[in-house]
Amino acid sequence: MNIQVINNPEFMIIILKLFSVFALGFLGGSIPGPVVTASFTETLRGGFIKGLRILLMSVVAESIIAIVILSGFHYIKIPYYFFHLVSLVGSLVLVWFAVQTWKIKGVEESGEIFTFKDIFLMLVSGGPFWIFWITVCVPQASLLNQDIWGGYVLFMLIFEAGWLAATSLWVFIFSRFRALFKKKNLISVVLKVLAVALVIFAIKLIVESLLFFFA
Repeated sequence: MNIQVINNPEFMIIILKLFSVFALGFLGGSIPGPVVTASFTETLRGGFIKGLRILLMSVVAESIIAIVILSGFHYIKIPYYFFHLVSLVGSLVLVWFAVQTWKIKGVEESGEIFTFKDIFLMLVSGGPFWIFWITVCVPQASLLNQDIWGGYVLFMLIFEAGWLAATSLWVFIFSRFRALFKKKNLISVVLKVLAVALVIFAIKLIVESLLFFFA
């Protein structure tokens, strides 16, 4: 790669934004929810491959819903400043997720075998999923689209890659150390670390929005 490109401040800013998208997806995939719980259940019953199957189905289902959300907001032509306002709301959503994550004491291991239809319906009917995508992901995707052609598509691909990386990692660890992760104290510590990371990301959104309005 050309050294001048690497030393270009604008190029480095874009790289940091892309990494931020991946980090957001990774954090989102690290929060226990219905899909992750289903994956853990399948892992307990059939091992890592069974759990990974649930994750891959959920990525496809979430991508379909995400395309609908991003496409709709793209053609509405919402003013640029609106997404900074929504980012402020999104930061509160992240804090809310952080509080909920902080309160979790363990991972529920009971459940049924899930099909693609079950996963899709689970995501569509999940209020927090829509709130998270509309208030957090859509504004970030729109801002990225201002800097990069095809930013919406790039956001979705990188976000889903981060989500799949995180969930696959946790399912793999759970499959290798099932007995260890059954200790509630250990699970609680890991979740609290993730909760703090969500708060840090929320602060980042607030700072970026305030700088936009008061710069």
